[in-house]
Amino acid sequence: MVDHVVVGGGIAATQAAETIRRLRRDDAITLVAEEDRPFYLRPLLADFVAGRIEEERLWRDFESTAEARGIEVRRGRRATGIDRAGRTIALDDGSTLSYDRLLVATGVKPRRPEIPGIGLEGVTGFSAYADAVRAAEWCKTAKTAVVIGRGLQGVELTRALRLRGLEVTMVVPDESPWFPQLFRLKGELIEREMERRGVEVVGLDRPAELVGREGRVAGVKTTGGRELPADIVGFAVEQRASVDFLVGSGISLADGVVVNARLQSTDERVFAAGDVAQIEQEGKRRPIGYGWLRAMEQGDAAGRSMAGEEAVAATGDESEAQALYGMSLLARWD
Repeated sequence: MVDHVVVGGGIAATQAAETIRRLRRDDAITLVAEEDRPFYLRPLLADFVAGRIEEERLWRDFESTAEARGIEVRRGRRATGIDRAGRTIALDDGSTLSYDRLLVATGVKPRRPEIPGIGLEGVTGFSAYADAVRAAEWCKTAKTAVVIGRGLQGVELTRALRLRGLEVTMVVPDESPWFPQLFRLKGELIEREMERRGVEVVGLDRPAELVGREGRVAGVKTTGGRELPADIVGFAVEQRASVDFLVGSGISLADGVVVNARLQSTDERVFAAGDVAQIEQEGKRRPIGYGWLRAMEQGDAAGRSMAGEEAVAATGDESEAQALYGMSLLARWD
């Protein structure tokens, strides 16, 4: 019997666990999820904030599936270290787990800038269920919002807040609210659509200070000299792979966990999938590709690799893998 440990609570992690069980009926599988309420449908967070769906629609009933299939789930636990020689990982409650195969599917975490006012009430990220719950509650009384950042999370948060009737400004450190200049045409289309929907897009600017009033955020001052009113400030800026527990382990890390086409790291017993995996082929490291569909596909490929199959992760256009969950981004406004 082989001991499989999966660290992560998103679609890459749960898909991998289910794939391993389908292929290896008698192996032990333990899934460690940092959030107390994991296994939700992240692509629907914006629609939840926008008031288009009820909270119940966010949940994927993975836990019932796991129980029925003999997958042990540890919720609210975070990996804090790894002993490669002893093949164990340490958790934040002081316990350890032994593994023969380990999957890292911990995703990414946003990093907010260290500026005055960052700790005020009304300031949030937009990468987790708790962020969406806060934003949805604040929308009940808010009238104005500033979203700082770019990319899918920033555009989706902007869309959600605008659909709730708030006056929304998006402050973008680059020229476009979308991804790199390589995709300039798509960025221009998205910016035009956002402006048509009543969003003010401010390019080539950054927040310098968040202004508060009685402990709550009230506005944003930018490095360009703007002063923007804001009852809500959402950050969708730099994201970093959540790999702290691997630092110093000897496993190759770059923008994420460096893996081959089989999603196997420089330690043959350790795999990575989803937003945390950076594939290296023929000596060249590909940019990390974010997105729900990519994470699901990589979770399945990693599960098959861990189960002993010759599985290879698909690679493609990182821009298109983002999005869009099979739907035009522009259509999501309607």
